Amino acid sequence: MYISRKITPQGYVFSINESYYEAPFYKSRVLLELGLNPGEFVTYYSEVAFSIDLEEKLAKAGKHTDQFELEKLFYPFLKPEAQRWVRLSLNREKRKIVSEKNYEPEDIFWFDRVRLISLKLDHRDPRQIANQRYPFFERLLQKSRDEIENMLWDMEDRLSFREKVRYILSIFSLQRIDSNENRDHVFLDQLCQIAQDPAYFMDLSPHIVLSSYLSRYIWFYFDALPWRATPKIFQFRGNRLYQELATSLNLSVEDLLSLSKKEVLKLFRAKIKELHPDRGGRHESFVSFRRLMEEFLKRRF
Repeated sequence: MYISRKITPQGYVFSINESYYEAPFYKSRVLLELGLNPGEFVTYYSEVAFSIDLEEKLAKAGKHTDQFELEKLFYPFLKPEAQRWVRLSLNREKRKIVSEKNYEPEDIFWFDRVRLISLKLDHRDPRQIANQRYPFFERLLQKSRDEIENMLWDMEDRLSFREKVRYILSIFSLQRIDSNENRDHVFLDQLCQIAQDPAYFMDLSPHIVLSSYLSRYIWFYFDALPWRATPKIFQFRGNRLYQELATSLNLSVEDLLSLSKKEVLKLFRAKIKELHPDRGGRHESFVSFRRLMEEFLKRRF
């Protein structure tokens, strides 16, 4: 069971899905729609006490679960204080090592292996070592295309902007190509080949995997890589962090990113004072805005 996201004109739409085997591939089915904000399904009783009231709904869909599993599932959508407590409990868990021995690295699609190697090892040329047997390859077993993509997508979101540039170059082996024209050709050619390979798209169509999953690499490559002439605003468009922060400050994303650090800090200080609990603000809003501010400053300046 995992949380899946899909791109829509309104933003990401989330659902709880599960992978199941239907020869010859693993496929994905929706258990429960979560809408635009999965955090709405979390009920807080204090800063760290909460519940996720979906057990009955999931049971009706044929999936029995408990609060511990739901906590792990909803971790990215919890408030910072609740996340810290969940992390603490996860660190105390005894790790069970389950090994799937009856597979070879070649049984896993090469692009999945290459991406996971680059994410886990920060390797600059992951294709050189993609045929070695790494324990973390087992994370790619018995999963549908949708579950694999959402797992890698979540990991990619944790990369900084510079790390993501290096990541795109490494997974498509673009480091040693010196002209923009040749680099574009190689990138697009590889992307189309991947999308049209049945071992990659499994039960889906090439159009669906290209529009739903691989398109994120197209956006980043043409809108954000440093050798492109595209304005920097496109580096950040579609990123939920900047959208949330801009909304909090009653600005557009473009206006927010056009401000200097001094101007940004001035707005931040005014907003923090407004949200401070001592001045009648809600503690949750104060902490949430401060978290957005810290993450924005870390990424932007």
